[in-house]
Amino acid sequence: MSFREHQHRTIQVRDRRIGASEKIFLTAEIGAAHNGSLENAKIMIEAAARSGCDGVDIFMAEPEEFYYTGKCLPGRDFFAEWRKLHFNLDQWRELFDFARRQGIILYPTPLDTTSIELCRRLPVEMLNINSDDANNVFLLKAAASLGVPVTVHDINISLTEIALAVRTLQDAGCRDIILLHSTQENGDEATLYESANLEVINTYKQVFGGSGVLAGCVEHTTSDFLIYGVAALRPVLISKHIQLRPADNPGDCHISVDTANLAAMVRKVRYIEQALGGGSNQFVLGSNGSASEWTLSRRKVLVSARDIPAGKTIEEADLTAKRPGNLGGISPMQYIHLIGATAKCEIKANTPLEFEQFSDIQSAPYKYPPLDEYQTNADLNSIRGA
Repeated sequence: MSFREHQHRTIQVRDRRIGASEKIFLTAEIGAAHNGSLENAKIMIEAAARSGCDGVDIFMAEPEEFYYTGKCLPGRDFFAEWRKLHFNLDQWRELFDFARRQGIILYPTPLDTTSIELCRRLPVEMLNINSDDANNVFLLKAAASLGVPVTVHDINISLTEIALAVRTLQDAGCRDIILLHSTQENGDEATLYESANLEVINTYKQVFGGSGVLAGCVEHTTSDFLIYGVAALRPVLISKHIQLRPADNPGDCHISVDTANLAAMVRKVRYIEQALGGGSNQFVLGSNGSASEWTLSRRKVLVSARDIPAGKTIEEADLTAKRPGNLGGISPMQYIHLIGATAKCEIKANTPLEFEQFSDIQSAPYKYPPLDEYQTNADLNSIRGA
């Protein structure tokens, strides 16, 4: 595969394609926000699907394999906290079945190698690696052995560590990798935006795109609009924490979107995608294949700048450009064909010009590109400008 092909490759997950030329794959990250309730997890999965998300992500952990001691912070017992959040094999199967029936892709974030082994017994179609495992070679190798696409978070992970994570996954046989730049879990407005460092997304594209690695983002801040700036950078995947109620999600409530507001967020991300367009200036046509009278009236055409007698050889001072363009006429860019041509008849000042009024039409020393057009379903009469 060539360098260019690597940069434009896609990853197939069920009926979704993930890649630079595809719609952003939007993940609703439940994480631990279900608070140990299978019913809460289902409600959030259904809400994510109904809101238009493509995927939903849930933590998966065996507490004693995740921590070697649960007493590492004053007043906290992490063994007890994670036991409360634990789902058994049958519950996971129920969640996967429920998500498939909702038409959304459920994928876990296994936080230990025992959970990776649990994934082998489940219909896992993709996998997420948490930031603290981006340098965990044991979990990376185990994840690669599942043979599914892998996403990798990068909070407090250096570029060197990310490069080693990519190499470890690839050496272990994983070819479908998406690096997710993770904005810091930050609610301090004074530092939130400075620490977001979104340009890392482009760094990942440039550094790893040649080997087929894709780049996305996990938007972890409290900002209610930064995710739209992320979307404008064209990541292949965006993940955002969601919750039913802040009380069920004490660890991440400050960075999570309530399920009631999720659909609006998804809709706005899709609007950003539409607004980015294809990268070239284009003449907008409606669904009927024609431009509106308003649009055409705003274009200028060649007009006689002064009275032109019959038989006169045309010079640039004889020509000007004026609105409207909806009554016919010649594009001002075509003036070069009239310089040196001969007027076949008298032409009064301020008359729209047509080639039929001239003889000895001149050849241009270069060719103009054809007018680019694309169709839109927009009501063209609603499109306005200066």
